[in-house]
Amino acid sequence: MSAPPPPEARAVHVLGTRHSPGPALPDHACDTHVHVFGPADRHPYAADRGYLPPDALPADLRQLHRHLGITRAVLVQPSPYGTDNTRLLDALSALGDSARGVAVIDPGADARELRAMDRAGVRAVRVNLGARASNDLEHARERVQATARVIADLGWHLDLHLDTAALTAFEDLLPRLPVPVVLDHFAGVKPAAGDTGASADGLARTCRLLDTGRVWVKLSAPYRAAPGGSYDDLAEVLTALVGTRADRALWGSDWPHTGGSPATRHPDRVEPFLPVDDGLSLTRLHARLDTPHLRQVLVDNPAELYGW
Repeated sequence: MSAPPPPEARAVHVLGTRHSPGPALPDHACDTHVHVFGPADRHPYAADRGYLPPDALPADLRQLHRHLGITRAVLVQPSPYGTDNTRLLDALSALGDSARGVAVIDPGADARELRAMDRAGVRAVRVNLGARASNDLEHARERVQATARVIADLGWHLDLHLDTAALTAFEDLLPRLPVPVVLDHFAGVKPAAGDTGASADGLARTCRLLDTGRVWVKLSAPYRAAPGGSYDDLAEVLTALVGTRADRALWGSDWPHTGGSPATRHPDRVEPFLPVDDGLSLTRLHARLDTPHLRQVLVDNPAELYGW
């Protein structure tokens, strides 16, 4: 019998980035944080966009997930589209029941429009606060509360992108909202960002929120949380979060890994994607979680939250 091909031969390239084979995953594994972009002539970007991405189409996503052994995905509305969810909804139609969506809406969104999005597979609304929330926390709180009220009757949840400063200000609020809350990208915790005290406090705060059962966290985009870009650099954070409530942890790749920063991005200059190896990232996560916890994070928890 001939030897299996070396890993390099079994890697694939998607949008120019090499992806390792990755580990064997349980059936129905889900990637809870991906984006699709373009083509711009069919799906134009918002005039006030912060950056301009290359195309990343549903077919590219399918190719990557087929290679990694992922069969379910959650598409998150990217900020360059603003509140125009057409690209998101078209992708959900193309991917069928294997996909769910997280939309971005206006505060006064029409109820009929929201019900149509629900039928299309949308299960949440994202509020992207980022680092800007700290500049006007009262307005940010009002926005979060108003959005939660709008989606409560649909059975959706709220997806928040924020930093640890905003999380501090929201700790009292989030468990009292009428909808579950998902915190993106390790809840903004960055253990090697220079302020280890703020990181430790943010991690402890996130664990307290998880313990309420009303809040979930995405173990997503490790390259945004740690300078080394690896789950190996986030071992203590992973242990704390999964050890607190393994039934409230989700995994997301953050594909296709938008690059740049608010300081370097330009709305009319295409910003290349970062060359993140998602197969290698999954391998490192797999090494940090035992089999039962891996199944919870990849299969059971997303099935419960997104309705599979």
